[in-house]
Amino acid sequence: RFSYIGLSEAYVMAPKPQLIRVFVNLITNAIQAVEMQQKEMEEKGVAFDGRIFISIRNSTRDGFYDIVFDDNGPGVKEENMHKLFTPNFTTKSAGTGLGLAICRNIITKCEGEIRYQKSFALGGASFVVTLPRHK
Repeated sequence: RFSYIGLSEAYVMAPKPQLIRVFVNLITNAIQAVEMQQKEMEEKGVAFDGRIFISIRNSTRDGFYDIVFDDNGPGVKEENMHKLFTPNFTTKSAGTGLGLAICRNIITKCEGEIRYQKSFALGGASFVVTLPRHK
């Protein structure tokens, strides 16, 4: 289940095709994480309601917005956190491990940042993309 909450008129300084690439990657990762969690819970005989929550808010960084992608998947293991944005790192059986490295490169070129934290809202992963507001 997808949910969105946030600002309706938030414009950022970034090229649209690259932002689409970042957002598609983060949403795809969230979907895969939720599906993995769902499969694991079903194997244990437990019902699981997969959730992804996307929000846009004013950042604590002046002149920026935060676009937040939360899910209730398993999250990132502590030992993998420092490798998340490293090229060729993946925990999946398929894929190149380039997605988050490319996302970081795009966001950095837009004078923003991307970071991971544990989702307070859903308990899984939370990726926060901070981008400058359009002036």
